[in-house]
Amino acid sequence: MKKILVISEVFYPENFLINDLVKEWKKQGYKVDIISQYPSYPESYVFPGYENKGESIEEWDGSKIYRFPFIEGYKTSIRKKISNYIKYVRGASKIGKRIAGDYDLVFVSQTGPLTVALPAIAIKKKYHKPVSIWTFDIWPDVVYMYGVPRFFLTRILLNLFVAYVYKNCDNILVSSSGFKDSIAKYAGEKTITYTPNWLQPVDFVISEIRLDNTKFNFTFTGNISLYQNMINVVKGFDEAKLENSILNIIGNGSSYTEVKEYIEEHNIKNVNLHKRIPYNQIDDILRHSDVFVLPLIPNEEIEKTEPLKLQSYLSVGKPIFGILNGTCKTIIEENNLGLCSDPADIHSIAEGFRNMRIFSEQNTEKVRLSAMKLKEERYNKEKIIQKINKTIGLLSK
Repeated sequence: MKKILVISEVFYPENFLINDLVKEWKKQGYKVDIISQYPSYPESYVFPGYENKGESIEEWDGSKIYRFPFIEGYKTSIRKKISNYIKYVRGASKIGKRIAGDYDLVFVSQTGPLTVALPAIAIKKKYHKPVSIWTFDIWPDVVYMYGVPRFFLTRILLNLFVAYVYKNCDNILVSSSGFKDSIAKYAGEKTITYTPNWLQPVDFVISEIRLDNTKFNFTFTGNISLYQNMINVVKGFDEAKLENSILNIIGNGSSYTEVKEYIEEHNIKNVNLHKRIPYNQIDDILRHSDVFVLPLIPNEEIEKTEPLKLQSYLSVGKPIFGILNGTCKTIIEENNLGLCSDPADIHSIAEGFRNMRIFSEQNTEKVRLSAMKLKEERYNKEKIIQKINKTIGLLSK
């Protein structure tokens, strides 16, 4: 029985895909343990029931989670965020060097900073264990996106760091096909394997939010941050002046207050803004919607991603209005899932809302069938996990 050591910045009870992968590995008979900080996402403060001090070992579904402290308040402080990256590397490296000799391979789930891979590389150098990384957030692109200037020295140092990480990983997996070219220039001759998100199974719960079924409902669910471009979405919907239509925005995030204030200041009546709801209620909301809204800012780095929201929308199989460019736009248009508009052009967004009413009336069944095909082929959980297993050496290649 092979033993896998997972290194991840986030883990249960934080809701990330790595939780589901670990469960599946355990069902397949592998021994899996995890190194992670105490849970804090998304508010950056320790979860109830935990103390953010010292090391501890938590038992979870037959796995051990090796915990260590983080720096609270990192969500709103760049200084604390960077300090927490450093603290993670030190804490995970300390535990990893102590325990990793008993494992067959190390698996890094990189949903945030690429520095999360450094403890795994330290383990590799000490114990000569193979290291695999599953990348959900692409460096150095994301660093510049957060405002780090592209000075000559900055670029040189970041490029050297990214190359060091990927060249020291035996296997590289990416959650978006758009990441491949960006990583290839740092990875040398290594193969980069596309293994996208899949939708985690949840128990269906009727939502506390009820949509007005006498209206045509456009719905967005999820994180509301700068990258969701929500002010432009609201502006475009307001300009569209659609009769008997509602835009439902359901979620939370750093831009929630800004969006709320904009709606109130401009007295926009046909936009309903709701706070985040439990993950297991989202499906109920989507089932009562007519069109799903998938927006991203016009940004070259962000446009390479395949948001998990796409799979959530596909699971219900209704038309998608993409207010974005890049990888997701290609998926939507090539699979006839809906229409897309220029995220920087309010008039284009408004026209897109108008056209989606017509598209929805004419293509709902075609979209359902196309979404079903994508789920079975591109985003099939069993097929993706089998591909992961083959890539990292759990199955014969």
